[in-house]
Amino acid sequence: MRSLIPYVDIMKISDEETKLLTDKESPEEAAKILFQKGVKIVIVTLGSDGAYLYCQDGGVYIPGFLSKAVDTNGAGDSFVGGFLYCISKDGKRPEVFTMDELEEYVRFGNAVANLCVEKKGAIPAMPTLAQVEKQIKYAKAE
Repeated sequence: MRSLIPYVDIMKISDEETKLLTDKESPEEAAKILFQKGVKIVIVTLGSDGAYLYCQDGGVYIPGFLSKAVDTNGAGDSFVGGFLYCISKDGKRPEVFTMDELEEYVRFGNAVANLCVEKKGAIPAMPTLAQVEKQIKYAKAE
């Protein structure tokens, strides 16, 4: 897996995978190493704590949403699906995105994953776009 890192533009790993890919447990250290090896956007998901994002502008923690988790199956997949949905809508190359844009996209991914874990079953729990937008709007209002 490590041999492919230089060919990856966007990488999402969990906090449990940092040591496997970089020999570092810290999300900050692992993300920086992956970035230095050529990955343009690195996201380390942290379960209910949200995610750590690293790009050309540096790194930042983005908190998750409060949830009542019922089933965490599909959380990572739903997160990355939401994140990549946002990336694909912009149509820009990965190295062009700003930190502000990427933070917004990670928040979107966090919202998708949050809604997913509140129901049983990975695929049946996938939220609609309207549900995700409502989640984000509700969180901003608090």
